[in-house]
Amino acid sequence: MAESGKAPLLVVLSGPGGVGKGTLATALIAADPKLALSRSWTTRPRRKDDLADAYVFVSEQDFLAHRNQQGFLEWNKFLDHYYGTPVPDPETQQDLLLEIDVAGGRQVLDHQPDALMIFVEAPSEAEQRRRLLSRGDDPTRAEERIAEGKRETQEAKDLGYSFITNDNLAQTVTEIKELINEKRG
Repeated sequence: MAESGKAPLLVVLSGPGGVGKGTLATALIAADPKLALSRSWTTRPRRKDDLADAYVFVSEQDFLAHRNQQGFLEWNKFLDHYYGTPVPDPETQQDLLLEIDVAGGRQVLDHQPDALMIFVEAPSEAEQRRRLLSRGDDPTRAEERIAEGKRETQEAKDLGYSFITNDNLAQTVTEIKELINEKRG
C-alpha cells in the first residue's frame, strides 16, 4: 500500500496476446490486498472469454472525448481499436496493476519513470497460437497478434522491462510478486 505522502506503485504488465496476462492479473490481485487492477477502457468488441468487469467497453466517440479531456494515463490504438488506462483516482491508496501494451508502458514511463515494468512471454510461439485460438481469435487475427508480439518484445527490451515466461501459472505469479515486493522495498 502506498505510504503516507508516497504515490502508489504502478506495476505495468505487458506482453503479446495469448501469454496469459489477464489470468496473471487476476491471480496477482487475489494474492495481494495491497494491489488493485486498473480497469482499462476499450473500443474493441467483447470476446467470449471477457469477464464482465474486464474492460469498460465504450464507443470510439466516448473514448476520444475522454482522451481529449486528459482522462487517460496512457492510451493507444492497437489493431484498429483504442485502449486506455484512466488517470488513477488521487485518493487511491493501493498500488495499481496496469495490464497494457508496450506502447502504453512507454507512456507510463514518461510520466512515472519508477514504475515496475514486466513483460510476459509464452513458453513458445506454438503455445501462444494455441492460447489465442482457444480464446476465440480467428487464425488470421492470431497470426497478426503473434507478429505484433515479436515487435513488442523488442520494444520492451529497449525500454528495460523485466521479462518473465508464463509456463507455470503459480510459479509465474510467485516471480511477479517477488518483483513487486522488491520494488516496494
